[in-house]
Amino acid sequence: MRIVFLAVDDEFAGSMQRFLYERHAAWVVGSVISTCAIYKKSKLGAMVFVFNRSGLRFGAEMFRMKVIRKITQRETRIAPSRLARKHNVEILYSKNINDDASVARLRSWSPDLIISTNFSHYVGDRVRNIARIGTWNLHKSYLPHYRGIAPNFYALLNGEKRVGVTLHQIAKGFDSGDIIRQLEIPVAQHDTVYSLNQKTSDLGGRMMAQVLEEAELQRPVATPQPAGNWPNYSYPTRAHIRAFLDKGLRF
Repeated sequence: MRIVFLAVDDEFAGSMQRFLYERHAAWVVGSVISTCAIYKKSKLGAMVFVFNRSGLRFGAEMFRMKVIRKITQRETRIAPSRLARKHNVEILYSKNINDDASVARLRSWSPDLIISTNFSHYVGDRVRNIARIGTWNLHKSYLPHYRGIAPNFYALLNGEKRVGVTLHQIAKGFDSGDIIRQLEIPVAQHDTVYSLNQKTSDLGGRMMAQVLEEAELQRPVATPQPAGNWPNYSYPTRAHIRAFLDKGLRF
């Protein structure tokens, strides 16, 4: 098995990937790390976009979750780049996975599977058609519920009692491809966005490693998502943030 991971370099993607590294590190032949938090936006452009749409409070919470924890937990934090370096896996830093240079590097690895784990780019046709078996995504929701951005934020906002994680094929659109496997977990009374991101990433990583081990013997059968007009969630608006805080919910 030859696998290429796509990811942002954060602890959630690290949790998704680490179980496969622990069991079958030799299967991972390449690791693509996104250099942009929001696809096709510079760091400044991403900051302006988040501030205009979601407000200062949301931006501050994301900074605390992604940057402050990265600094304070430097020794214990498991990120994709750290996993790749530990296991001597080639790393490609990419600002656009669909550009010619990124596509060429992906092809050079001759992957059986390309798997997106908390990745920030739209994965286009050329990339989806490179791997022999296919291109998959590990999404932190029980699809088709909560497609798109920040699923655990919206799950808490909407008072969901359960959340989940889904391994699915990547198709045109966002989080709409056929489902390979999915699991649910209950939402605890004091769960936050961060704790649910941790739980679903960890659960998903274990599930994915098991699916890949089974795929060595028999390719998994994917099931189409239920038909319907399922919403696609984007970055929360300022109104969403106010409603979230008014309910006493925490990031």
